[in-house]
Amino acid sequence: MKKITFSLFIFLFAYQFSAYAQEKSKSSGLSEPSQVFEPTPETLESINRTGFARCLTVESEALLQQKYPERLSSAEFEAWLSPKIQEVKANRTTNRSVFNIPVVIHIIHNGDAIGTGENITDAQAISQITVMNEDYRKLAGTNGGANTTGAAVDTEINFCLAAVDESGNPTTGVVRHVITPYSNNVADGAGGPDWETNADVQQMKTTTQWDPTRYLNMWVIRPGGLPINQGGLSGLLGYAQFPSNSGLAGAPAGGAANTDGVVAGYNAMGTIDLDDGTFILNGSYNLGRTMTHEVGHWLGLRHIWGDSDPDPLIDDSCGVDDYCDDTPNAGAPNYNCVTVTSCGSADQYQNYMDYSYDYCMDTFTQDQKDRIQTVMTNSPRRMELNASTACTPPDPEDLDGQIEIENLNVANCSDYSITPELTITNKGNNTLNTATISYNLDGGTNTNINWTGSLDLYESETIYLPQISNTIASHVFNVTLSNPNGGTDQQLNNNTDSRNYTITGSACTSSGSMQFGTSTTGVEFNTISNLNSGKLFPYTDNTNMVTDVNRESSYDLSVYYNPDGLFQTISYVWIDWNQNCSFDDPGEQYDLGTNNGSATETNLLSANSPLSVTIPNEAVLGNTTMRVTTKYTNPNENQFPTSCEEGLDGEVEDYTVNVLISLSVDEFALNSIRIFPNPTTNALNISLSNNDLPDAYKVFNMLGQVIMNRTISNNSDLSINTSALSNGMYFIKISKEGNTVSLPFVKK
Repeated sequence: MKKITFSLFIFLFAYQFSAYAQEKSKSSGLSEPSQVFEPTPETLESINRTGFARCLTVESEALLQQKYPERLSSAEFEAWLSPKIQEVKANRTTNRSVFNIPVVIHIIHNGDAIGTGENITDAQAISQITVMNEDYRKLAGTNGGANTTGAAVDTEINFCLAAVDESGNPTTGVVRHVITPYSNNVADGAGGPDWETNADVQQMKTTTQWDPTRYLNMWVIRPGGLPINQGGLSGLLGYAQFPSNSGLAGAPAGGAANTDGVVAGYNAMGTIDLDDGTFILNGSYNLGRTMTHEVGHWLGLRHIWGDSDPDPLIDDSCGVDDYCDDTPNAGAPNYNCVTVTSCGSADQYQNYMDYSYDYCMDTFTQDQKDRIQTVMTNSPRRMELNASTACTPPDPEDLDGQIEIENLNVANCSDYSITPELTITNKGNNTLNTATISYNLDGGTNTNINWTGSLDLYESETIYLPQISNTIASHVFNVTLSNPNGGTDQQLNNNTDSRNYTITGSACTSSGSMQFGTSTTGVEFNTISNLNSGKLFPYTDNTNMVTDVNRESSYDLSVYYNPDGLFQTISYVWIDWNQNCSFDDPGEQYDLGTNNGSATETNLLSANSPLSVTIPNEAVLGNTTMRVTTKYTNPNENQFPTSCEEGLDGEVEDYTVNVLISLSVDEFALNSIRIFPNPTTNALNISLSNNDLPDAYKVFNMLGQVIMNRTISNNSDLSINTSALSNGMYFIKISKEGNTVSLPFVKK
């Protein structure tokens, strides 16, 4: 039993918590609520003793209290929860409930291969669900069923990995996101960059979270940067978002629904007991109890020592409550598995809500269970979860295959043709190797294609249909997948997608004037090299000049100009990547620079040439138009070119760009190239997995301008002196045999 009355504690806790938060806010010097964790004495002691911040849930709650003043204080939350717990206790024998919680595990990584660094394997992530079920259900024969205290109970909470995503599609429940931390791009060791600020983690959660009324969201990150006590996240094991209240008159529920869930460091997720040889776990906390502990907070449990000392100047820590009468008083956290008597009786260091090592944890008590069950019945984003069907797989009849139209645009503005791009996905239990694809335009006669391949569960393949031409302005394109595997070892499935699209008409016309000599005198883009062309017409149709480019590859674009004297000019290029006969869409305009005049020169390189142009991954396949405009611009006015301008003091030229699919790994031999250190202060090194040297490299600034250019002839050329560069972000493009790879780096 705790030594302090509930009402007195509420007053003292509220006073201490408020004073603590105010004191920390003042010391930070911030006028707005801080986004930095302010470590409690228990956290500081944990770092001192173990090198890890065992749990930052209390610190997280303090930040939420600052950011959302309407969120109930801890004392107000307890005042709301206490009578509901009494109801649960009074009805234990008649209202026993088993709650099922669907889980989605978000693995946040920087693009490394699965099983490398923070991009942990599915097996490691899934092992965490096994541990939590053993612990929360007190399963006999497991670590969670040891019950060395004699006080452990089955909390009757089940965890299951989601079987369907928010859109109803099948999922493994483990999803991966390639996200670079927003405030840094710093690799503190192999596998970086790491997550260094709480603000970045909170923002990341809002962009990746699945519906928190249907899923418990778990995020796996690589924490790093400064130590916790200096405002960073280095040494973090995990933290949770404490539940919100519900129904307390006069106090609205707190916010932060879009960050609700739990966070774990990648090397504290899962258990070494189930290691298949791929797990990456730290040596001290490797049995999965970090997430058992954090999910306990997410379900409303507090640390067994009560989290807060009403008066740090008085040694009365044994009087602080965790609101569970059957957890013995503890004066402080236990950091190991040694029996300690801190408040007249042995501490329950085996409790999951202590700070002891994973291997000796095995107890949730009856009062902790009552608290969990009360939260699951009453708290928002907890009470809805038992009704979620996210762990129920879709109907098998819908699982054989799925087809979606990925790309359906006008591929040629003169004949109104389309080249549909489809994605076929196997969502069944057997390998998908045959299917029939039927498609038609505006409900006309079907054209059938027999597809053959080999797709395992959740694997996909992109299919490009033949070009279709029609001069009618508006169409409906329909496509159907049928007879997977010939209808033999999988059930017959008809999966249909249809898409409306509208012809926007031919590309607009644009031309200059022959009154003055301002003009484009040369264009270079990949294999297009039209130099010293001179001004013959106000508009020149060079669409017979065609260059092939690959999605996701980068190419240099250069424009040469004639200023017609001491006059300022400006050069723009537009490329109709989505092939809708318009140059006004985002990402289709390129500024080649505002250029100086010359009394003698008539063939000058524009200010931003060469400009590196990366072909968008979503660019429509096939031929599209590239438009080049150079015009006189008054230096005292913003006279920028437009793609459909007529009568400008300058010249317009059109070329053709043929978009092809991305190069495969076999075609592209540079996938093993790495650069280090990143960020760099002096030398930037190019690293290869073999001795086959690249041909050359170029370094670009953020404007796409080339600031370094070198042919690679020996290993010494793989070290680049960046000391003369200004601080900021750059790109290095490394080429070999016509192929290129572009990598970002930071100069500090």
